[in-house]
Amino acid sequence: MSGTILLTGASGFLGMEILTRLLDRDEERIAVLIRAEDDDAARQRLTAVLDRLYDRPPPAAARVRVVRGDMQQPGLGLSNSDRLRLCDSVDRIIHCAASISFDQPLPRARDTNVEGVRRIIELAREIAETGHLRRLMHVSTAYVAGHHNGTFGETDLYYGQRFRNSYEQSKNEAERLLNEAGDLPTVIARPSMVVGHQACGWTAAFNVIYWPIRAYERGLLREIPARPDSIVDFVPVDYVASAVEALLDDDEATGAYNLVAGARSLSASGLLELLASLPRSGSGRPPDARLVEPRDGAALPPGAETLLSYFDVRCHFDDHRAGTVLERAGVERPDPRSYLPQLMSYARITAWGKRPISRQASLIAARPAVSAP
Repeated sequence: MSGTILLTGASGFLGMEILTRLLDRDEERIAVLIRAEDDDAARQRLTAVLDRLYDRPPPAAARVRVVRGDMQQPGLGLSNSDRLRLCDSVDRIIHCAASISFDQPLPRARDTNVEGVRRIIELAREIAETGHLRRLMHVSTAYVAGHHNGTFGETDLYYGQRFRNSYEQSKNEAERLLNEAGDLPTVIARPSMVVGHQACGWTAAFNVIYWPIRAYERGLLREIPARPDSIVDFVPVDYVASAVEALLDDDEATGAYNLVAGARSLSASGLLELLASLPRSGSGRPPDARLVEPRDGAALPPGAETLLSYFDVRCHFDDHRAGTVLERAGVERPDPRSYLPQLMSYARITAWGKRPISRQASLIAARPAVSAP
């Protein structure tokens, strides 16, 4: 038996979106690796994921098989029977699971982001020995570039650059580990900052770029440490999921692909101007904020330093290789100017996640009304 896709990280934001795509694929068999104390708890976690995505899960959800495991445990924490079954059935792996905390010590970040990849490679090799491994897809980040200045291409990886945090460094090390496993059919997807769905703004995680934007909205950031021409590169979750799907299906795809806004990315000043131009509630007056030259020791709100560093990026991500594959698949790179209003609308409607709405309901609400004939 073959033809099952193994998905890790299905409870994460991007993993959720990818799961919806797999459910939309006719007759595709799906196994999701979920960390839990027992099998019942694992199934309950999957149910919670589906509840965040759907008001009423589709019949295709019955095709999902829950496999209890743990990225931080030897052998992925799999039972012998589950491991044998995966080796017998899986022909594609989409590895989304990661620790995305920016402030944890490097050894802890490595436990999941590097050692977890090592264990996925071990499983992939076992599947490859059966002769039917078609693809090992790893979701990384464009910010493996760290503090690189200038253009960072899809074949670039480590040149001794510094990193902003343990997340970036551990993801860079994970890619180097995958490059050493040259005998596997590996594809690496490198999204920049992932934000909500471009059609409706739905997101399961208000993190990274959302925190500074919310602080700006509330008037907490009067001075934003960023050069006006700094590059703020972010992409909607549905674009990344479409790109992952395209790379999964393209037999010619190999190596790393930057899934980024690229030439369409905003500058720090452009983002600030765009935010100020959006319709507002209350007084309607945009917050009084300005860009200032980044400097060491500047007074910032607690927790802001790490996140605001992504507003002071001097790196342009080249995505030529990704563009070629995505053009073949009919996937268009979106312009942030066209969907930022939807992101802000969802954030305000849900009180920045305090009153969440399912992905399904958000998409239905975003559909244009159709007049009766």
